Amino acid sequence: MKQDILNYPVILTEYTDDGHYYVVTSPNIPGMVTDCKNLTEALTHAEDAMATMLDGIDYPAVQDPKLWKLKDNQLVTWVTVNMTKWLTQHDQ
Repeated sequence: MKQDILNYPVILTEYTDDGHYYVVTSPNIPGMVTDCKNLTEALTHAEDAMATMLDGIDYPAVQDPKLWKLKDNQLVTWVTVNMTKWLTQHDQ
């Protein structure tokens, strides 16, 4: 079976204003936002948020994150989601 695997850059923003946590967004996927207390969970939540936002729409083109202007508390990483697997798990 063909797998529909997507890979998008995301912005991880670290906050220490009310505890310590990370917020994940992606200019590629307007409206996608998730947060968590550590990086591992933030990336797992980002995969689910990305899949939720992309379910049922045409996938947007991947932007070049080198063109993004980041703040000192931000970094870019890539998140991969297997839409075929995700859709199978969420259609049950």
